Amino acid sequence: MPVFIKSFFNKHFPARQLLIRQNGEVKHVVLAPWLQVSVLAIIFIAIAWISVSSIRVYMQTHQISHIEQTQLDKQVQWQQKVKQQQQRYALQQEQLAELEQKQALLQGMIESLPASISKDVIKLEGELESSPINENESEFHEPLEEDKTQNKHAQTSFEQRYIMLNQQYDTNFTLLAAQINQRHDAIIEILKGTGLENALAQHLALSTQTTAQGGPLDILDESKIPSNFLIIADKLLLLNQLESFLTELPSTLPLPAAKYYISSNFGLRKDPMNKRRAFHKGIDLAGWHKTEIFAPADGTVRRAGRNGGYGNFIELEHKNGVVTRFGHLNKINVKKGQLVTKHDVIGLMGSTGRSTSTHLHYEVLIDDKHVNPLKITKALSRVW
Repeated sequence: MPVFIKSFFNKHFPARQLLIRQNGEVKHVVLAPWLQVSVLAIIFIAIAWISVSSIRVYMQTHQISHIEQTQLDKQVQWQQKVKQQQQRYALQQEQLAELEQKQALLQGMIESLPASISKDVIKLEGELESSPINENESEFHEPLEEDKTQNKHAQTSFEQRYIMLNQQYDTNFTLLAAQINQRHDAIIEILKGTGLENALAQHLALSTQTTAQGGPLDILDESKIPSNFLIIADKLLLLNQLESFLTELPSTLPLPAAKYYISSNFGLRKDPMNKRRAFHKGIDLAGWHKTEIFAPADGTVRRAGRNGGYGNFIELEHKNGVVTRFGHLNKINVKKGQLVTKHDVIGLMGSTGRSTSTHLHYEVLIDDKHVNPLKITKALSRVW
């Protein structure tokens, strides 16, 4: 060992003695300078190794914690995206259900349209499908850019399609409403002043009562249908009641058009027998002897036989308080209580009773009040 090193050790690490007492004896242990240096070196190396190891462990632990936190943040973000996607999917399902109910209502209305309204204006093409969600959406994984692009495109396509279909529904219901209102207003306007107002009121009142109806229950979910669409549907129901009312009326005169002429109108006239002023409660339709007379509407034979000045007489009871009468018949082809349908032959033209020549005396009564048959038939001819 070089002299200067030995001198350094002797100066800073002089030899030391340790007294150790054991079993009543005292022992001397000499700690040489090199031994002290060796122990210190070992202690220093141990401390350095422990420090380096601790630092490395700390750094690794921190890095692992950072990675775990990053993954946890990504998973939270992904779960939020999944939740948002599920919410969008639920919204799409709700929108699909709404469109289905609109379609069901529109289809039902189209099928219920009366013949007076054209169906050609109603057009609705295409279907709408919701964009799918991942079946493994609860499992965390980073979506590919391609998947992100496809999902975004599907979402945009769905929204555009939804807007387009809703616009089509709005257009179709608007067109339907215009035609329904036009037809409804035309019927009401034409019926004014014909004496049919009371009959119409009876018909509408009866239509609200439960009759022979039934079938499986298949109702619409009105919570998913705009109120203005439901109002249009109700207007169609009312229009159909009006159309049904028209079919129940004596809309034509009870003779073939080319086989009669009007020989006496309704109202005030000079009586053909005594030439005095009198009220004519019907109209006289002159034609060939034994011309066929038919029922102007469905009904029930209330009277059939001789009836004073009417001669051979038939009285038909129709719906909504409407009654028709036929006088001066040559022959009666029906019996009391018999059901007849429109255009059934009920008798033959003659000149029985208080009559000057072959003709048909024809009356129309509404709630036992006489009305002008020509006024009704002319009005109803404008409706059709």
